[in-house]
Amino acid sequence: MDVPIQLSLAGDGRLLVLTPQTVRQVFFKFIEVNREYTGRQKFPLHRPFHKQFQLWKHNCKTDGYIYRCTSIPDGETDSDWQETEVTLLDVLYRKYLDREKLDYFNHKEIKYIETELNKQIIRNNLSLVDNEGVLLSGYGVCNQAGKNREKVRYIRRYGMIFILEPVMRQTILKSENLDLLIQDNNFDLHLVRYHGLLLSTSPGIQLLFRHRLDFSITWTCTVKDFQPRQIFRVQKIYPCDGFRIIQD
Repeated sequence: MDVPIQLSLAGDGRLLVLTPQTVRQVFFKFIEVNREYTGRQKFPLHRPFHKQFQLWKHNCKTDGYIYRCTSIPDGETDSDWQETEVTLLDVLYRKYLDREKLDYFNHKEIKYIETELNKQIIRNNLSLVDNEGVLLSGYGVCNQAGKNREKVRYIRRYGMIFILEPVMRQTILKSENLDLLIQDNNFDLHLVRYHGLLLSTSPGIQLLFRHRLDFSITWTCTVKDFQPRQIFRVQKIYPCDGFRIIQD
């Protein structure tokens, strides 16, 4: 059974919290749902593995795959295979290798892979599960007297399910420190922490926002320019299957 993947909402840029048990599980889930994550994006993971051993690679022109092995297969020649340095990416794809010659990632390498994947998710808006970023409707448990279910709006994002409540623009302008999903004119939804209003002589009153997963990413918007298509307040957050929220 797979170990649940740990997620953090501390806002320090560390959404994914990887462990030796989940590092490869997360990597393959990540590349499965992000087809745009190609060789160029994977380049930082071509970092030398801490334990070097003999490794051969073969770029197959027929299917485009790069095959890895610790010894040249019988019947093939050196001209078909190239000896190369062992990288983190090689060890992630270790099913091609002789596991007796492998070692586990050390703590520093796990942190490095964690940082790279979090950067891709936060900076490049990539996903952790299928069908992320779509507004959906369903029924949730209701604690109100005489009712046990109520219709809710929700969205899957960052490996979590966010239960949403529509709010008016004027309500936001009178509030502060809210977790919001804001839909822009391109129908894209952005998870933000709205801190409140900033008073300034120029260009006037502004709204202060931070990226909900990385509070170091901040931006402002004038009241006049704050015209989203829809605004939702985050009411509750649940992990998707296979995930666990460890920090709120």
